[in-house]
Amino acid sequence: MKKIVPDPPRFFPYLTVSPDLTPEAARTEATSLMECLREVLDMYFDTESEEQRQTLLNTCVYLNQLLYPLIRHETGAQP
Repeated sequence: MKKIVPDPPRFFPYLTVSPDLTPEAARTEATSLMECLREVLDMYFDTESEEQRQTLLNTCVYLNQLLYPLIRHETGAQP
């Protein structure tokens, strides 16, 4: 009897960029997200509450995850 082996895990990005988005538009959106990221980091360093700092840090992580596919699309990199 043949041993059943599961398929290896595959990478499925949960954030994708529309192929209709031009590299210039991706750059514009990425620039806007980077500005938001900078503002959130400014708030992070100005905040004393540990709970608020953790929320702001999580927001930075999410913004970074949104930036990644845009930058890859803008540079023409494959996922």
